[in-house]
Amino acid sequence: MSRHRLEREVQTEVEAYLPKACTKQLFEELLQLGLIDLKACEELAIRRDIERSVREGARRVDAFTWAADRFCCSYEKARNIYYKPLKHL
Repeated sequence: MSRHRLEREVQTEVEAYLPKACTKQLFEELLQLGLIDLKACEELAIRRDIERSVREGARRVDAFTWAADRFCCSYEKARNIYYKPLKHL
C-alpha cells in the first residue's frame, strides 16, 4: 500500500473520532512526530476490510483475495493479519 493511501486511510479513521476542524492539523503533527504507527494502521485497515467483506456475505478466502488486491499486498499477508491477534495498548 502506498504511504499516501495509507495516510488517507488513517486520517479517515481519525476524523471519525475528532471534529473536522482540528483533524487535519493534528494528523499531520502526529505523523511528523512519528506518533502514528503506519504499519499498525495498515494492518487495521486490512483487517477491517476483510471483516466488512465477510459481514456482507463473502467467504473469507475471497475476502483475503480482495483485500490483497485493494491494498497491494499478498494473499498471505492479508490472511496473516486477519488471524493475528489484535494488540491493544
